[in-house]
This record gives sequence, structure tokens and C-alpha cells, in this order.
Amino acid sequence: MPVDSLIHDSEVKDLAWVISNPPLIQGEINHCNWTTSTFWQHEAACFDSAIKNNNANPSKLHQLITEQKDHRLGHRFETLLAFWFKNSERYELITQNLQVRDSERTIGEFDFIVKDKKAGQVQHWEVACKFYLGIGDTQDIENWHGPMLKDRLAKKYEQMQTSQSILSKHPAAQTSLKALNIKIDQTICVMKGRLFYPIEQATKLAPDLISPNHQQGWWARPSAFKQHFMDIDLVWLALRKDQWLSPQLIQPNEKCYTTYELVQSAVTGSFPPLCIAGFDSKDLQNEVTRGFLVPENWAHNLTTVS
Repeated sequence: MPVDSLIHDSEVKDLAWVISNPPLIQGEINHCNWTTSTFWQHEAACFDSAIKNNNANPSKLHQLITEQKDHRLGHRFETLLAFWFKNSERYELITQNLQVRDSERTIGEFDFIVKDKKAGQVQHWEVACKFYLGIGDTQDIENWHGPMLKDRLAKKYEQMQTSQSILSKHPAAQTSLKALNIKIDQTICVMKGRLFYPIEQATKLAPDLISPNHQQGWWARPSAFKQHFMDIDLVWLALRKDQWLSPQLIQPNEKCYTTYELVQSAVTGSFPPLCIAGFDSKDLQNEVTRGFLVPENWAHNLTTVS
């Protein structure tokens, strides 16, 4: 189920992206199933008619997103997954965001507990949607950082693999689950998103854990961005966080920029890392490239693993 121009509603397009795009990490790793690209291709095909129905009438999806008080991108991702669970023929959503407390302390939270009716199992799903930029040796998992440099792929993977995914083994969690008459049969971890490679890096080399067909983009400082794109006839859309998921199109009321305008803005003022989508200037309905424009001094003081 490709995310294409036939889907005109932005929320439905994000829903299709969440289901159809490959995971960043895949396969069986110790006790945890990280799903595979093949799994998501199959589920996307099964959900195709639901996507078409929601594209024709997206009111229920709009209402669910409107009701969310937490507008962070990760929560949007979880909301779209919850909609899929609730409308999938395969799954039954048992509970979402179930907190586990020990006296006055919060131990953790189950993202989702679902019944996989096909497998006949109750599953604990831990999910994340992440966007990381590779610095230095991109084959080393330690060298992938969030745009603001606080988040790291290695740290998030370790957290999901060795902490979040084993929450059901904690005595307090076992007590909570027993009270709800829930027995976990399997743990599923899902991390989706994009990896952004240095624009000057010809060969995209990823850590061994990464799915070979993961979604990719690039990142560039203004000087490298200018060198790479100045002679290509593209226009650019600066993306809000809620536009980071699916491919975008330029709406009539949205301002777009030439490469020159972006470079001039970048060199004349300070700015945070900016996620941008590029379009052929003659076709503003189809995104052709996605990347991050970062300040010239971005990550200069960062120590990378070589």
C-alpha cells in the first residue's frame, strides 16, 4: 500500500505511512520480536480497503486526533497505531498506556497490550517513531543522533530492548496484569521513522541492526546544501513536526522557498535544525527529497565513534 497522491487527506496519509513503511530495526533479537518489512507489507495490504474508506470519510480519524491533548510526534504515531489496532481484523486492542506503579513510584508503562487473533496470542507492543542524523561513521549505532542531539538511536534501542520490553517481568507489573486477567505471550518492539545521512556521503552505510530498506533522507550544513542543490530546479517546504511522517505536498496557503532563499536565511541568522521537503518547481504535488538543514556549527563539539 504505497503512500501516494490518491490519498488526499493528510491524517489518512500519515496512517497509511505508519502501517506501510518499513521499520528501522527488524527481526528477532533475544526475547523481542522487532517485526519485519514483510510483516508490514502484508498488514498494509490487508488494511488497504480501510485506508480507502477512511480517505473517503476521515471523520472518525480526525476526531481521534483532535481529541489528543499531547501533540508530540511520538504520540501522534501512537494514536495512528491505536486506530489501526481498533480497525484491524487481526487485532483486538486490550489496553493502551497502562501505567505500572509500585507504591508511589511509576515503574513504567505498557504502550499497547493487544490480542493477535491470527496467532492466538496476547502481545505487549512497545513502539517509537524516531528521526536520527548520522555523524561520522554511520555504521556505528552510537553515531546516530536526534536533530537536537539529546536523543540517540543506541540509547533508545537499548532502552526498548532491555527495559521497556521486559516490563511484564517486574513484580508490580505482574500484579497489575493479574488483576486485569492478562497474560503476556509475546513482546513486540516497533521503531519506525527515517535515518538521515550526511549529504556528501555517497554510500549509505547503516548499523547492522538497521533494516536494509529503511526510509532514508540526508542532512546538510548551509554550505554543503548550497553546493548540492543550487543548480537543481527545486523549491522547498519547511515542515512542521506533524508533517514529518508521510510524503508532503505544497498547499496553496503554504510558503515555499528557493534553494537560494533558504541558504540566505541560514547564513544571516541562527536557526534550529530544520526538516525540509524538496519539490520539482513544476510539480508541487510530489515530494522528491527529504532532509535536514542544520547550522554550520551543528554537532561540531560532538564526539563520535570512529
